Amino acid sequence: MGVDERSKLHHGTLMPIAASAAASGRGSPFHSLGAPLEGVLKEYIAVPAEDAVLVPPHLSDEEASTLPIAALTAWSALMDANIKAGDTVIVQGTGGVALFALQFAKLFGARVLALSSSDEKLKTVAELGADVGINYKTTPDWDKAVREATGGRGADIIVDTAGATLSTSLSAVSFGGFVGVVGFVAGYEATIQLRQLIGPMVRVQGIAVGSRARFEAMNRCIAQHGLRPVIDKVFTLETAVDAFKRMESGSHFGKVVVQI
Repeated sequence: MGVDERSKLHHGTLMPIAASAAASGRGSPFHSLGAPLEGVLKEYIAVPAEDAVLVPPHLSDEEASTLPIAALTAWSALMDANIKAGDTVIVQGTGGVALFALQFAKLFGARVLALSSSDEKLKTVAELGADVGINYKTTPDWDKAVREATGGRGADIIVDTAGATLSTSLSAVSFGGFVGVVGFVAGYEATIQLRQLIGPMVRVQGIAVGSRARFEAMNRCIAQHGLRPVIDKVFTLETAVDAFKRMESGSHFGKVVVQI
């Protein structure tokens, strides 16, 4: 395998090794679906052609590498919520999934409320299009702040990355609203009251990345609108440990990328 023919996980250049791969085209940039595959910090890998998805042409390798998990998870949450123009969407935090959800929601014409523990980060999400910023550290009862910001109605859609604060999300969502649970950065366990689900007829759904069809639809949307992922910092393979330390510190804003 020549250097110019290499394939990378989760983003790289396609080298067909069977007739079934020919349709994608030799040398085409691609994504693979990712989640169940082992090891991402490697230079070469064999990827089944049916798992390869073409990359939006305007993105750099670093930008494209952020799509298979974070972007697709955010996209799937909004698709399962049946997002529409005029909806109010809450995004929790300023990591990759939350910022992709913010960017996608704005493309659909939604009003976005962003939560963060940092006022500085809230200023930055406002520049990305967030309509309202709430500091959940200084406002632990942020569900009340959401009610106030929505005239008492609550949010139509919540992209819940925290997990352990699910009860607060349920108090902030509107009647008939949707809570997509995509992560558990605040903990694996949550205590809720069943009346939070039954009375307001709330729909709660776990989101685990998404299908190939959704990946392709998302990439078409990204290409059509020229959307660019928010990258916090790019690390070399040799400094990959520092990348994980940065994520652990919680100081990052957007995606942390390791360049192979």
